[in-house]
Amino acid sequence: MRLPLLAIATLFAFALFRSATVDARPMWLPEVENPYCDIATFVAPNVPEQAVSLAGDDGKGMIVVSARTLSQSPEYGHFLMAHECCHHTLGHVRMFNQELGQMGPQPFFYIKPALRSMELDADCCAVKMLKATHEPMSIVAGEAVMSKFGDRPTGAYYPTGTERAANISACEARD
Repeated sequence: MRLPLLAIATLFAFALFRSATVDARPMWLPEVENPYCDIATFVAPNVPEQAVSLAGDDGKGMIVVSARTLSQSPEYGHFLMAHECCHHTLGHVRMFNQELGQMGPQPFFYIKPALRSMELDADCCAVKMLKATHEPMSIVAGEAVMSKFGDRPTGAYYPTGTERAANISACEARD
């Protein structure tokens, strides 16, 4: 039940934010400072997603983070913001918009094979950012949250929590 809801919510967010202009977004979503990248980052109350990376029709990127996640676990919130920044810096958002933006109502069908590696790459990139900013507790929080998923996928077509936790640990162990 969670995976279909997650996919629908993410597709809704992509459609909603792709049609919005960048200048209009701050009027209805509060912005938060994101120390990991220069991508506009907004806090949204009452959203099913913990965080999502998007780009508007103008190509400008943005990140939306759950207010609940930021308030309940600031360390995990930092992991999420770094992770979402990595989706932008690694080109994942651009790829989605350029290659898949015109695929119709089921873009996950086309991007499904890449989602697993994109998530693992963004997790590892986030670990590098958090190591560089000396935030080991945010890395620990990211690994702990992923571990709670166990052998269940962490999102629609995403790796399992066990896979992501092991990936985070391996990335953290590297120099």
